[in-house]
Amino acid sequence: MKIKKVTLVFTIKNTFVLKDIALLKSLGYSVLLIHSPPHKDPFRFFYNRIREFVLCFFYAFQSQAIISWFNDYHTFFPLLWAKLFGKISTIIVGGYDAVSSSELEYGIFYKNNFRQKLVRINYRLSDHIWVVNKTLAKGCEKAKADSKTYSGILTFIPNLKTPILEVPTAYDSTFWKLEELKQKKTVLTVANIYDERTFKRKGIPLFISLARALPFHRFTIAGIKPLNLKLDNLPKNIHLLETQTRRELKALYSQNQFYFQGSKIEGLPNVLCEAMLCECVPIGNAVFGIPDAIGKTGLLFVKETSIDILTGFLNKNPQRMGCEARKRIQKAYPLKRREKAFIKMLSKIND
Repeated sequence: MKIKKVTLVFTIKNTFVLKDIALLKSLGYSVLLIHSPPHKDPFRFFYNRIREFVLCFFYAFQSQAIISWFNDYHTFFPLLWAKLFGKISTIIVGGYDAVSSSELEYGIFYKNNFRQKLVRINYRLSDHIWVVNKTLAKGCEKAKADSKTYSGILTFIPNLKTPILEVPTAYDSTFWKLEELKQKKTVLTVANIYDERTFKRKGIPLFISLARALPFHRFTIAGIKPLNLKLDNLPKNIHLLETQTRRELKALYSQNQFYFQGSKIEGLPNVLCEAMLCECVPIGNAVFGIPDAIGKTGLLFVKETSIDILTGFLNKNPQRMGCEARKRIQKAYPLKRREKAFIKMLSKIND
């Protein structure tokens, strides 16, 4: 029996990339991987492009489908070979590749340069586009009001003919579950923060303001690189942690009562959904996929929301809401939903 193969191209081996690799393998596919880490160094940048060109020539010839996580430089040659070899291609859009924010200096459409032009070509070359949240296709008005962020692939390419489908990331509720005793008056946020722009985009200034307003609560920021940031005069009740393993994250989610997602730009935050599965009560900025994840199981805020409303909520002890948060993620984002999307897409392959 001939083994079916799929080529997956990605820049960073994030949790959601690893989950898709495992899911494709569970469906009986051999997954050929092209890992192209982002590099600003010209030599490494061009080395990646040459490597993609050569590898994907051989991989596309063998594969039934080509999938690219995010749309950027690493996507072009895989899509080109897929088109030339008549193979199905899909771009999975996570956030950066569908936004433009001059205030935050963020997004693939922020600068009118060669990179943006290439991304536009990629969207037209692909057979399918998957977005983790519908706002990445149609745009998010609340994000425009919050941080002057323009968004949505169809906002930037209104005449695009490539079909766009909302396919959220999925979460394993058998792993992400409450395993420790919740500590009252504890608030957690998790983000890979490595510079000032990311610090602002992830809503950390508001998180710090909440810590100052609630000196008897314990606030934790996990994933921050404090050596790269000027973090003087932080409140004493803020605890900083660097990058955590999956098991360390599960322990943090389990211990903390509240989870804060103050991001100004997000597709569908994995850390928010994982925390909710571990029964954290969520508080989040009402932009992009955050309201879809939280629903009525926590507190949503907008730019104009008074800090008193947030501190008032954090002073409560809404234990039942943590259980409801878990049920919501289990129902909305099960592994089966994403599995069905892969099966439907791959069923169009002509053997």
